[in-house]
Amino acid sequence: MTATADRPEIHLLAENDEIKGALYNFITASKIAELVEQDQLDIRTLTNPVQNTILATESEIVVPLMGGHSVSSSDHDLSSSLYSTFKSHFEDAESHRLRTPAISKVKQTLREDIGDDIADDLDEVLSNAEEISNTTGYLDIVEVTLLLAARNEVLLYDISKWGEDVGIASKATYSRTKSALEDAGLIDTEKVPIDIGRPRLRLIASDQITNADLKTLSSEITSQM
Repeated sequence: MTATADRPEIHLLAENDEIKGALYNFITASKIAELVEQDQLDIRTLTNPVQNTILATESEIVVPLMGGHSVSSSDHDLSSSLYSTFKSHFEDAESHRLRTPAISKVKQTLREDIGDDIADDLDEVLSNAEEISNTTGYLDIVEVTLLLAARNEVLLYDISKWGEDVGIASKATYSRTKSALEDAGLIDTEKVPIDIGRPRLRLIASDQITNADLKTLSSEITSQM
């Protein structure tokens, strides 16, 4: 861990699988991405596995133990030596590429590109959800944004373009997910003529989604993917 005049910067060195496992939840991953974007966190991958987790500063070493306990040392020579070793390993390691956009970018672009109502709905869902992930039983972020788009009668083209542009998922993923939600009876679509080209699809929410409590949406609606 290093420090600047106004805020700390954390250097995280971990195995690739450990990093991915910690970031499966969109809520966690998007907040981590926020810290990375603000230069408060730098994540890099270990090439060789390690047995212990160690928190190191130039003046203190902390080793977390089971049950919330830890062992620490403020011995100057030990702290300085370990810190220098880990700093060298970190500088030689490759940066971990996050696939999830920063939460502020998601919220801001949704409000600017789609509208205030759906942005407010997403704020409500994320503020109360325990998890937004690809695990069985939980809605993922693509499902959530499609359901909210349907509640606000947004065009599939608009929400999928936004999702792809912001880095959540491709238009193809949005299309597949839309079909799954449609098959489950959670949303419907209606054709909207345009001046040139094929009609576009407006997303329409079922009564279940229209009347759902946004505070519990992510836990009451089962993932269809």
